[in-house]
Amino acid sequence: MSITDELRTEARGFGDYIYTSEQAHRLLAIADRIDAEHESACAEAYGNGVMSVPIALDESAWVELPKDADSEYIHIGDRMEWVRYGDDDPTIVRTVIGVGFEAFFAWSDEQGRYAQYEAHAYRHHHAPTVEDVLTEFGIDWEHESDCEDRAALLKEYASKLRLAEGEDA
Repeated sequence: MSITDELRTEARGFGDYIYTSEQAHRLLAIADRIDAEHESACAEAYGNGVMSVPIALDESAWVELPKDADSEYIHIGDRMEWVRYGDDDPTIVRTVIGVGFEAFFAWSDEQGRYAQYEAHAYRHHHAPTVEDVLTEFGIDWEHESDCEDRAALLKEYASKLRLAEGEDA
């Protein structure tokens, strides 16, 4: 039972005997304000990277959420992509189902089970935009001088940049 629940029980149970009706209503209002403040503080803490995790049946502790390679907090439900050292190709994307100290938990197709991953080795996954693809193309084009390789590069990026049906160029 929480402290505010105890306060409510006190106000309701003894309102007719010890407290006036007005005093009982004030106690109930105080309990409501305490709960609202607590809920607001919890929401703010979560937004600042802190999460409540159960440590016993009726207890909880507050822990800081892990941060990704870009120092962004990782929350349950986030989609994370592996940061390959020296390679920005996000071929491995995982959905977070749990968080821990500097780590997160997600399904591993490679292992066929849930596994723990180091938070700093991943970053938040964002679907690439047209601008992202064009920037990548420009960088690759600049570094490629062979005509045959440039033709292959054009073909590769053309498949990524298909216009929607009926859309004008």
